[in-house]
Amino acid sequence: MYAIEKKFEIEMKLKKEMTNIQELKAAANRSSALAGDVCNVLGACEQRLQQLETAVLPLYGDTARLQHIHNNMERTVKALDHVINFYMMSRELADLIQAGPHTSSTESLNIYLEALDKLAEAQNYFNKNNPQSVELENINQLYNTGVLKLESAFEELLSRNTRPLSPTTLMDMIALEEDSSVESVSVSVSGSGCGSGTALETMRSAAAWLSAAGRPPAAALLAVRAPAARSSLTAFKDFLRSRSMAASPLMKSKNLLHRSDSTKKTSKLQKVLEKRANKLMMKASQTLEQSTGLAIGPRRSINESYGEECGEGPGQGPGQEEADAECAGALAACVCRLARHEQRAALGLVPLPRLPALLAATLKDCFALLAADVERACNRSHRAASRCSRGAAACWALLARLQRLQPDVQRALQPASPAPYTAILNSCQQHCVRTLEEWVEGVKSDSAAGAVDGTVHQLAAAALAHCHALAAHLPTVGAALAQEPAYMRAASQLPAVQDRNALMLAIYMRKVLAQLNLALRSKSEQYPDALKAIFLLNNTLYLLQGLQRGGLLDVLALAEPQCEATYRDIIQEHKNNYLQSWNKLLSHITLDEPLPSKLRDKDRQLLKDKFASFNREWEECRRAQTGYSVPDAELRESLKRDNKQALLPAYTAFYDAHAHLPFSKNPDKYLKYTPLQIATQLDGYFDEAA
Repeated sequence: MYAIEKKFEIEMKLKKEMTNIQELKAAANRSSALAGDVCNVLGACEQRLQQLETAVLPLYGDTARLQHIHNNMERTVKALDHVINFYMMSRELADLIQAGPHTSSTESLNIYLEALDKLAEAQNYFNKNNPQSVELENINQLYNTGVLKLESAFEELLSRNTRPLSPTTLMDMIALEEDSSVESVSVSVSGSGCGSGTALETMRSAAAWLSAAGRPPAAALLAVRAPAARSSLTAFKDFLRSRSMAASPLMKSKNLLHRSDSTKKTSKLQKVLEKRANKLMMKASQTLEQSTGLAIGPRRSINESYGEECGEGPGQGPGQEEADAECAGALAACVCRLARHEQRAALGLVPLPRLPALLAATLKDCFALLAADVERACNRSHRAASRCSRGAAACWALLARLQRLQPDVQRALQPASPAPYTAILNSCQQHCVRTLEEWVEGVKSDSAAGAVDGTVHQLAAAALAHCHALAAHLPTVGAALAQEPAYMRAASQLPAVQDRNALMLAIYMRKVLAQLNLALRSKSEQYPDALKAIFLLNNTLYLLQGLQRGGLLDVLALAEPQCEATYRDIIQEHKNNYLQSWNKLLSHITLDEPLPSKLRDKDRQLLKDKFASFNREWEECRRAQTGYSVPDAELRESLKRDNKQALLPAYTAFYDAHAHLPFSKNPDKYLKYTPLQIATQLDGYFDEAA
């Protein structure tokens, strides 16, 4: 049973597989048929594509040749248009070029510059391709006309927008010198006198084109900017001069006298009366001084007398030397600001390689004016030095300011050379050093006699003021003297110090004071012995106190370590010399031998002669020495004490020993002065109220 089922199952599977084989064979036949059909179609397509390629390839070649011909034609047309434009350019741009550039705005100027660029391009074309063309001559003529008109327009625009700086503007620029850097000051005023921003941009556009065309506007800038800078400096100089004149006492009094017509006659009359009264008073005072040694009116201080000798009255300001030096220093600061101003104005208008020459040429007259003013101020200091006046040191203040300004000037002149300013600075330094030697020569040649009262000589006051003025510029003075061989040799013989500048000044002060001491000793020969000692004592003490008061004694000690001790020894020597002037008076109350208890006639006559000679000599000394001047209160009291110690013990002993003796029937004739009266009168010596 099982086998039959198994067989049946196998037969069924076999039948099914046979059916599948037949279906596969049918499908394979159909696939072969389709493949054959597709091959036939593809073959037909390939044949047709070959035929199409054969037909299209010649067409592609013709199209490429036509396209190349077309491109050649387009390039030819463009080239012809370009060349035709060159031939038509002179006619097209003639009106624009002849009208000249419009400088009202940068855009309108750019239109003109573009036209000039086109003409330049046409020039290049004809020069390269057709140099013999008549059109080239037209273009050259039109181009040159356009460039000339552009240069004229630039110069006109530059002139219209260039104004000299006012003195007040320059004063503001200088005033900012101490508070701001050079750059900040220059930026804040760079537009002053240079026109508006639009005009500046227009000028820079025109200048850039001209520079690129090989015609930089340096000549136009020099022709316009140089006179403007010179006018600015001249106006500033006149402003300083007028301000200085207005501040002078002469102008003040003149303005006061001309204040109104109603007071004009009264002021003139009062002035004449005061002048006559002053002359009479001066004549009477001189007569009284010459005859008695007494002076009318209160004594003047040494500084007041020295100020009047230097041309300064009471309440007046600095002398003309200081005023000239200050004006020259302000002028140097003005030149520095002008240089920075011109530097910023020229930037962008000329190529950088041409900037140094332009700046140098623009500021040439300014430096010449500055050099003349510095020379004038230094010459005034020379004359003051020959007179030993206080104005001799004014040039050092000028030199110090010039040195402070030197870095600013160098930055302001970049990239130009600062040689003109350096020459002015070196010349000023040479003048300053010469004034020092001329001052010493002035001390040697000074012929002014001493005062009749033996007070401090004006030369001593001048020397002290001169040393103080030099000490105020110690770095400048020291550096200048350090370049002098004589001072270097003197310094090499002294111990090394840290402050080299102070040592140089000390060497010069030693030279001045030594020459002054010789001059004072020479002038003291005009006095009698007592007044000679007083004169030298006054001057020596005045110098010592002045050196101590200003700290100059420490400076002098660098070159003369024992200077203070030397001065004090000299003072004591003069004191001793003065006290020796009483020896003649004391000789009248000195007896060679004691008198007997009972006076003889010759003893009585001897006492009469002693007392009479003492009285006569005492009255002469009192009349002379009461008019002696000792300005220092401490020295005055010291001399009074020394006088009492020198006179009173001897006179008191003589008076007490002989006043009660009956040597005369009229003792009041001989016993005129008691020791107390002598002491009282000694207290009146050197009294300013005497």
